[in-house]
Amino acid sequence: MATGTTSPQSSPAPALDIFPSAPIAPVSPYIFSGFLEHLGRCIYGGILPATPTTFPHTPRRPCPADQFVETPRALLTPEGFRADVLAVLRDELQVPLVRWPGGNFVSSYNWKDGVGPREERKRRPELAWGGEESNLFGTDEFIAWCRVAKIEPYIVLNMGTGTLEDALHWIEYCNGTGDTYYANLRRKNTGRDEPHNVKYWGLGNEVWGEWQVGQQSASEYATKARQWAHAIRLVDPSVILVGCGETGVNQWDDVVLDALVDKIQMHSVEAVCSIHLYTGFGPRDRSETEKEYGRSVYGPDAAEYSIEVCKGLINKARFAKNVGKPIKIAFDEYGVWDETVGTPENGLEQFYTLADALAMASWLNVFVRQADIVDMACIAQSVNVISPLITSPTGLFRQTIYWPLFLFSRYMRGGTSVRVSLTSPAYAGETLPGWISSIKGAPKDLDASAVLHEDAATRARSLRVAVVNRSEATAYEVPIRVAFEKRVGEEVEVHELWHEDVRARNGWGSEEEVCVKARKGSWDGKWTFREHSFTLLVFKLQ
Repeated sequence: MATGTTSPQSSPAPALDIFPSAPIAPVSPYIFSGFLEHLGRCIYGGILPATPTTFPHTPRRPCPADQFVETPRALLTPEGFRADVLAVLRDELQVPLVRWPGGNFVSSYNWKDGVGPREERKRRPELAWGGEESNLFGTDEFIAWCRVAKIEPYIVLNMGTGTLEDALHWIEYCNGTGDTYYANLRRKNTGRDEPHNVKYWGLGNEVWGEWQVGQQSASEYATKARQWAHAIRLVDPSVILVGCGETGVNQWDDVVLDALVDKIQMHSVEAVCSIHLYTGFGPRDRSETEKEYGRSVYGPDAAEYSIEVCKGLINKARFAKNVGKPIKIAFDEYGVWDETVGTPENGLEQFYTLADALAMASWLNVFVRQADIVDMACIAQSVNVISPLITSPTGLFRQTIYWPLFLFSRYMRGGTSVRVSLTSPAYAGETLPGWISSIKGAPKDLDASAVLHEDAATRARSLRVAVVNRSEATAYEVPIRVAFEKRVGEEVEVHELWHEDVRARNGWGSEEEVCVKARKGSWDGKWTFREHSFTLLVFKLQ
């Protein structure tokens, strides 16, 4: 029995009931989105090859010339982007949307520094993370990368040092079709007549945070954002605006939603444009392993409660202003991060364990279960910075947290989330945040979501079931009952992420130490989920 869980003898017997005839909502493809910020090696060394000019450094971490290795031209696309990173994001994870340029970075970013001839661009101090920004990757480069990657761009506006006029000019530059100054400047810079057609725009980043350049109170932000939203729609009425939320349960969210509910299409939760809630399992002394493990893998339960509360705040605000259109949640900055491991000094580079992968799978289960309200989720970030991908100048490897993203994107996308009822022993250890057990209720060792999928061409139906066994030491045999489905096939497709050591991780020379094992299995109505494992089962419905 794992320390921190209830005794199996005193707990209800595990069981999973799935109700395909009780749909929640289609799973939005945008819950598999990404995030790029000018931080560490995310842009320079991840999206672009690093150069001595762009190698990320800070006054505390200078850039020695001997650290530098050039990326071979054969690893780049004709546009100069890293082809290996593109291939993983586009072809393997099939990332549909990416948020840029931040993050904290955006709150002092002047987009005009990043357009025009590259040799004429201004190099600036970078105020969010320290160091300098070369501005060699700007709006046009981001859009060009999105086109090659087949990704929808999502741009966050600077509501720190930026002005409304700056924002309107940026949107005109990206989306303008007339004979106007900034639309023509785009044509001049890109050599193309067609606009960038950026549909998603975020109204600032974490404006509530004391670390932000341009922090504001909820009422100050609400007044300003309402004015910006009105003016932005005069430039382009077709854009989708994302308001800046905090945790989903705070007074900030209540005030901002009451003011903006008729002006926005999406509300981010906990930090602008997202529920910026992170969990993490960093390197600790063995005596602290169980505590840190529990904080990480059970932490996503807090996000689900925040979503549920925020949904109520959204509907309250809609009722007060008689707003008929739906308002969705953008969970556009989430992930697994231990701030003692991924630090500004190392560019927030963190090597992830199997425990972190279980946390990631639990995050994705939350998004699937909440498919009726969560329309976007952006993992922070897409490469090198607290990321599923780590690069060198000549290659990359996939971290443990890559695998849940891969499986969910491949098997849960395009289906309809259906209701599940799960009986499981509860976790009695310490959670982070601590209120999970006292307010929401003790997390369960088992965590699950299910999607009903129908092939558009053949009309063949299948049921995809994602189960995380978060108990560190206890395997569970679980009956899986599919309501009203008498014709579940006798064979099941199994994808399992497991390693005997919950602290195992991938790295250079051990790129597949932790990876998914796939097999076919016979189905007899129950399945044994190994301790500290993530399993995705695919059942054919005859």
